[in-house]
Amino acid sequence: MLLEVIGDTVENRIIDFLIEGIKLDYTKKEIADNCDISRPTLYKVFPKLIKEGVAKPTKKIGRIQLYSLNTENDKVKALLKLDGFLIKKSFEEVEQKQKVAVKA
Repeated sequence: MLLEVIGDTVENRIIDFLIEGIKLDYTKKEIADNCDISRPTLYKVFPKLIKEGVAKPTKKIGRIQLYSLNTENDKVKALLKLDGFLIKKSFEEVEQKQKVAVKA
């Protein structure tokens, strides 16, 4: 739902994926695979998301760096509010349709 509102760009796909797994850490490969983008594309746009503070490195396992959503970032906070609002509206629409179906 979020991508329908903010647009389906590579950066937004990454942000949307990280929002969905908000408490989890991911490798760059996992991010690329789950966002249906190539790793070279990820390597091109991901540094910008880190520089802007949207994504952040979390921990290292051996030589592998893991990343997650930076929930302290103002842009991320706004997107989380928007995502929550969209989910709430979606549930309200489903409930409304169910009420109409029961009356019919």
